[in-house]
Amino acid sequence: MKKRHNFLWVITAMVLVAFAFSKEFLPATHPDNTLSNTLAGTSAADATDLHFINVGQGDAELIVCGEDAVLIDGGKASAGSTVVDYLSRQGIAELDAVIATHPHEDHIGGLINVLDAFQVDAFYMSDEAMDTDIYENLLDAIDDEGIQPQFPDIGDVIPIGDSGAKLTVLAPGPDSADTYSKNDPNTWSLVCRLDANGCSALFTGDTTAAVEKTMLRTEPHLLNCDVLKVAHHGSRTASSKDFIQAVSPSYAVISYAQGNSYGLPNNEVFEYLKPLGTKIYETAKDGTVVLQLKNGQVSVAS
Repeated sequence: MKKRHNFLWVITAMVLVAFAFSKEFLPATHPDNTLSNTLAGTSAADATDLHFINVGQGDAELIVCGEDAVLIDGGKASAGSTVVDYLSRQGIAELDAVIATHPHEDHIGGLINVLDAFQVDAFYMSDEAMDTDIYENLLDAIDDEGIQPQFPDIGDVIPIGDSGAKLTVLAPGPDSADTYSKNDPNTWSLVCRLDANGCSALFTGDTTAAVEKTMLRTEPHLLNCDVLKVAHHGSRTASSKDFIQAVSPSYAVISYAQGNSYGLPNNEVFEYLKPLGTKIYETAKDGTVVLQLKNGQVSVAS
């Protein structure tokens, strides 16, 4: 009995020493802090960078949150190498997601090169198709990579890796051709709101005033954002006054080519933005624009 009693004392002492050792040298966990960060909607990454890549007459936006990245659109096919080179210079080796807002060539053409050059974990696109060679080539490229494309609905959330940042789909909803226009693919554009690092940004593709009107009616509380990617390269078909006022962005970026044949951007866009004190950047004049979201503040990185 005495030996057993001594043995129990030895085991108890060893357990106490091990516990003290772990408290002294192992990293502590703070579940309360994790919970408060989650509730505050902050991102695990210290900052989020928004790259509005100069692809001429087209759109391409790169969102980088720490080691996670998402690409929205990729410019024309002729801009594919430009996008690939730019992503490579940023140290991108893998994309958590690629989003093709709608099937116009100046938004999806360059994505074929991107799919060939990088690992893409998920591909999101409008559920409406176009009978064009470039669209068919994109579908082939997606299939070649073994990716099953996803067609997000309003309210769907696209996480940006494990960063804590997220994109929420605001428009246009399923069967957008029937809802808005069979003849205008711009109305099919996916509109996504980014929330990261206490800031927000709205990516609009080439959406139109008709879709803006629906968003104003159904989800006005989600439109107010710090950063706006101006729809359809500043065309008069979008960026209605009521919509611009609802977004009321501190920063706006217009992506277009100097001397384009469409006469873009339209002067009305500037007339609606300037009274709001919005800082406006244009890829045709400023080149690639990089904005940083950090601690609830937006700053210009380049």
